[in-house]
Amino acid sequence: MKIKSIITIVFATILFISCDDQLEIAQNDNITSENLYNTESGALAGLAGAYSRIVAVYRQAVINAQYPTNFTDEGHYNRKGLQNILKNNFTASEPELNAIWGTYYEAVSATNTLISGLKESTLQAAIKKEFLADAYFLRAFIYFDIQKAFGGVQGIPMPLEETNKQLLPRTAGIDVYKQIVADLEAAEKDLPEAIVSVSGRASKGAARGLLAKAYLYMASEPFNEVGAYEKARDWSKKVIDDTYYQLNPSYADIFNQLAMEKYEKQEMLFQIGFSFDNLDVQQSSKLGSAFGLKFDDESCGGKGYALTYVTINLIQKYRSDPNDERGFWNAYPYFNKRNNNCELSTINNQFTYPSSKYRRMLESNNTNSSYGPHHWPVLRFADVLLMYAEAENKITPGSALALNALNRVRDRAKATLLNTISDQAIQEERLLELCFEGHRKYDLIRWGILEQKVNETKSNMEILAANPNFINDDWTSYGEPNLGADGIPESGDEPAVRNIRKNSLHASFSYFDGYNDFDINKNYILPIPEQELGVNTNLKQTTGW
Repeated sequence: MKIKSIITIVFATILFISCDDQLEIAQNDNITSENLYNTESGALAGLAGAYSRIVAVYRQAVINAQYPTNFTDEGHYNRKGLQNILKNNFTASEPELNAIWGTYYEAVSATNTLISGLKESTLQAAIKKEFLADAYFLRAFIYFDIQKAFGGVQGIPMPLEETNKQLLPRTAGIDVYKQIVADLEAAEKDLPEAIVSVSGRASKGAARGLLAKAYLYMASEPFNEVGAYEKARDWSKKVIDDTYYQLNPSYADIFNQLAMEKYEKQEMLFQIGFSFDNLDVQQSSKLGSAFGLKFDDESCGGKGYALTYVTINLIQKYRSDPNDERGFWNAYPYFNKRNNNCELSTINNQFTYPSSKYRRMLESNNTNSSYGPHHWPVLRFADVLLMYAEAENKITPGSALALNALNRVRDRAKATLLNTISDQAIQEERLLELCFEGHRKYDLIRWGILEQKVNETKSNMEILAANPNFINDDWTSYGEPNLGADGIPESGDEPAVRNIRKNSLHASFSYFDGYNDFDINKNYILPIPEQELGVNTNLKQTTGW
């Protein structure tokens, strides 16, 4: 136990100081590039270096957070005039696109180098196996990210350890997923159980959960791989049958723990940690400031720019079931305004509710206007339950087992339990439970309904915006003029005549541009950066781009 605690401290320390290829190791350790992986500290440094690339690519909260949300039925970017991947008006020459691609492939190179070094290492066999398991998990995780965003049917370049330095053509998408599965299966054999795993590193349960997700993507459009639903069901059931994993009784506490940089491992199978130690913005994230609760007065808990608004469609789904606690957490009707004694005020317009899942006022250091140590959720037990429900229901439509798994998630949120199960019910439940966690766009793509949901969302917004009697019912109950003397909403002492606010689209924002610019022939996937095509002539641009 003492050794494991030391490893935890060393791993965390190295992770947040070694983002460069040159690792600073004391000379008296006699470690060189040739024998780096012959020592446990050297292997740990190599692993931390690979993880640091994920920190780097996620730190802007773009590719992991805002991109998979914006201009779907979940949320939309709310700034006007910008051209980048957060909207549907960018090109393959977008600089941020190239930066994301480049950092991902730095991570690939780092994991391949680590795997090669460990295979030739003289480390004790048991130690070597554990580090190799970590490396295979991480490579699978990185390739999963790249394939979802850039791959599609045509796939992505997929260098492995023996081809790490080569400029390769694209590997077909289904073959990328098969390699992801192979890496995860190799990792799952030797990763530790979550209860004894090092915080911030993968566990056996994380590998099993990611295997379930990989198979679910293979089973779905455009691949429709025979037998993949059965594999998705079986791997997710392995996680469900492990009694260590449980739903956190409090939905809100899941995200409070992330904001406070905690590694709660019973619901959170895997997360990416950030740090603001020594005020280092390179190791921190914009998650809390860009993608969370709106805070205008930075002295009250850190600046919250709230760059993404919840769609009115999602707000209406939440408000249709007042018992569902997720509604107020994810689509909170309050914000902090400047010079208001750090108190919250009610938002009078439901079209301008920010995504509020992430609360940076709980961060240990929120003094920077943009960056903080807020952790990012990658894989939760609730996600595993819903993956199981989806796969099981595909195999046995109307399955009671699928319904029970879905209702476990709803019951935790105090949402009304369902009596029947369907593909549509599962798709909606994933929206209600997992919104703003980087899943929605990819889910809609693999279900083949991205275009449908984009059009439905836009149409509903236009219809409601044109309705002169579209009342903000939240304001009627929670708005400051409608509170009684005790200040508690709906406690019985409210004024006889309520102050009413109508919802309207504000002229200073252009909410529809990302929906108007949507092109199903291209905006289901990111293009290969033009800069990369210039370097690697073996690559061909994605069809449609």
